[in-house]
Amino acid sequence: MDKSTSTVQLLMARFNGQILIPFVDAVTSAGFQEQTARNMIYKGKFPIPTVLSGSRRFVYIQDLAKFIDSLRDQSQPAMKTRRGRPTKASKMAGQRLHDAGDSYAK
Repeated sequence: MDKSTSTVQLLMARFNGQILIPFVDAVTSAGFQEQTARNMIYKGKFPIPTVLSGSRRFVYIQDLAKFIDSLRDQSQPAMKTRRGRPTKASKMAGQRLHDAGDSYAK
């Protein structure tokens, strides 16, 4: 089972099996504010394809699942660095690595 299938299944469970999800529900599931998403659509920069039905806007559940999966693929574990001045231990470790690099250069 690939990632998009499981995401689609989760979204189908959340939206009671609907294929077309109302725009407001879809954008909040994707992590956007409603007005921000509307502004992005107006500018042509919204990353999820939408469908107009009459005067209402909808998103296909497969397109929402692809967008959510693309977010997961883009995310990388962040290296957490401490704020502020480096500790003495980290300075000494960096110095040892620097000195070891010099000994190989000789």
